[in-house]
Amino acid sequence: MIPIKPKQLKYFGVTALSLTLIFVLHYITQTPVSSETSFVSSHGSPEDFQATSEDLVSTPEDIVSTSEDSDNPSSHEDNHESSEGEIEASQETSDSKQVAASQDSGAEEGSFQTKQNLMFVKTHKCGTSTLVNVFYLLGVRRRLNFVINPYTHKVNVNGRLLPPRPGGQYNIQCQHGTFRPSKEHEILPKETSLYVTILRSPVSHFTSAFNFFGAANMMKKKYGEQELDVLVGKYLSERVEPDKPPVINMEVNSAARDLGYKTFAQALPSNMSLEDKINSFVSHIDKELDYVMITERMDESLVILKEYLGWELSDLFYLNRMVSSKPKAVLSEQTQQRVLEIDAIDRQLYEHFNRTFEQHIERVGREKVQILVGEFRRMRNEFEDKCFDKTREVQRGPYGSASWALSDYGENKNQACSFLQEGDVLLTTAITDLQISYDYKNINACKSAGNCIMQATIRKIQQDYDNNRIT
Repeated sequence: MIPIKPKQLKYFGVTALSLTLIFVLHYITQTPVSSETSFVSSHGSPEDFQATSEDLVSTPEDIVSTSEDSDNPSSHEDNHESSEGEIEASQETSDSKQVAASQDSGAEEGSFQTKQNLMFVKTHKCGTSTLVNVFYLLGVRRRLNFVINPYTHKVNVNGRLLPPRPGGQYNIQCQHGTFRPSKEHEILPKETSLYVTILRSPVSHFTSAFNFFGAANMMKKKYGEQELDVLVGKYLSERVEPDKPPVINMEVNSAARDLGYKTFAQALPSNMSLEDKINSFVSHIDKELDYVMITERMDESLVILKEYLGWELSDLFYLNRMVSSKPKAVLSEQTQQRVLEIDAIDRQLYEHFNRTFEQHIERVGREKVQILVGEFRRMRNEFEDKCFDKTREVQRGPYGSASWALSDYGENKNQACSFLQEGDVLLTTAITDLQISYDYKNINACKSAGNCIMQATIRKIQQDYDNNRIT
């Protein structure tokens, strides 16, 4: 369980206190105590996973992070989505046009309670691999339990999940997987879990995905070497079809894809207009998620997340691990407008949650957020400067990206530096081993040289945390 900072509660007479105690007693009696036996029956025993992991462990040389998202561009088949139980009472029709008005417009400073656990919907190409590394590091330090399918960095909550440690419960879900609210509620109850995602400005989001997932190379093979603006224009022309459903793939409306739009829309009336479907979906996501971060406001987003979960500023340190070695191409205003038109679902999601982000600032306290952001940036920059030797770059893969080389401090004195630099595929393998072995208590030997290195790294990270040496 993630430690939280208690907040001052206001009691409004004997009646309110009595109701609170009744609710707590009811919750305790209704919540089953997790145990190794109960999870063995539903998810399989740790030994079952260990027996199949022999050939799945990769070394650092095998998997190197090549961008802010370490997914393989050639392996992004759609998850099979089931419509059962996914669409709840939030299927508004034309009334959904009022979604621009916040459902919590009266944000009052301090009007929130911290949650114990985190359900993070990982959206592609929004800086989420950086965030996953932050969450993984916090979980490793505090020996928390992750919702993962063994040895894969994609989560299928309908599949076989790795069980928590004996007597524990799930604390964090943060890997790729289509958002299925009804199933997620069973795994991470909303009463104790903060439901979060992150969105990115649609044009920069599209451009990043267009380059990373292979669309740019596909268009170059078809039309030859052209400016990015030309290639994007041709791509959009080929995909816009009048009277057809909106385009949803890894480049277009990809946040909507990750958040489960396809399944949601399938359950809506067939004669419902696209505008009403999008409005209904935005309202649905607004109700399901407690907080939506904004990529362009990353530090503010993290500080607010810290407040909602009772974390420390040092829990949030991330590394700007990628130094682009190529100049960024800029789309023309005309092409940007075309992107916004075809990216209609993601655009409306971003516009809505960019507005509601201000309410979260007000809720935490605008002055407090400003002070915390300043302190966080100072602390994080100091940490990053210690981790890296910024006079040297190291090539990190075939996509024109590079990283600063780790300093002596980063390599030998603080293993968190190297941990935050790893790709999330490798880290998910390490997290699987860690959770299976109950922090390496029932493991005889590592399976490979890379596995041994990662085990030693994690042990050192946990030791430093236990001894209060984490920065």
